[in-house]
Amino acid sequence: MKLAPALVSLIVFAACASEPTPSLHSTEPSEPDDGLVLDIEQPDRVAGTYVDPILKLSLVFDAGRAGDALSLHLATGDNAPLVDIDTVGDVYRFSYLGGRLTMTVDQSWIEAVRAEGEDGPAAQDESALRWEGDMTVLDEMLAVPEVKVLAYMSRALGARGITGNAFPASLVIHKMARQSADALAVEIEPLPPSAGEQLFCSRPTANSCYGMCGPGCTCWSWVCGDCCYHGGCAKHDSWCRQGQWYYCYNITAVIALFGC
Repeated sequence: MKLAPALVSLIVFAACASEPTPSLHSTEPSEPDDGLVLDIEQPDRVAGTYVDPILKLSLVFDAGRAGDALSLHLATGDNAPLVDIDTVGDVYRFSYLGGRLTMTVDQSWIEAVRAEGEDGPAAQDESALRWEGDMTVLDEMLAVPEVKVLAYMSRALGARGITGNAFPASLVIHKMARQSADALAVEIEPLPPSAGEQLFCSRPTANSCYGMCGPGCTCWSWVCGDCCYHGGCAKHDSWCRQGQWYYCYNITAVIALFGC
């Protein structure tokens, strides 16, 4: 795997070039047999387990968010670590597959990107993301069987009302799930947003669905609570259009730092 400067030259559009073969996952189960068990259900912390009712693959998760502080532990049901995130002072630290690859980024960079917008100069400065370890770990992680059900776990959380806007701690899970669904061509049945939510969109489907939280022109209403334009989701789309493969498709979870 080559580093970001080489990837930028690939120019991947938001429609995302060639589409992989869709994932074969049959009709999703209805509650209460959704496979989700919540141990902690609070806006600043969401923790529990998920066992896919069809594939029988399981995930363990513990996500927290208090202000700008972010934490996450995501592992397989056998406790094999997938992604861990910690906030130490003003630095975010990401660990993949038990520390075989790590990435750190300063909060000041996140603030600069937010202030300038998703296409500003700070957003183009990829040196702000400091990687250590084997970059092929990101590809290897996508091949872990349990990652295939991350999108279904995200939807199950959304069906329970655990949306990224109402439960900020869950946003990192939903954002990673969206990245995994894009990369693995996992197709998810939408959850319809309430009628009132759509009435307040300043940019409901503007600019060819740019900034909507879902693959292409589809919408995962549970990511940010509606199907409107969101700056955090627009940042993901911008990365895709610029061919920044690591942050567009690999489940780095960096996009969660930008919120909705």
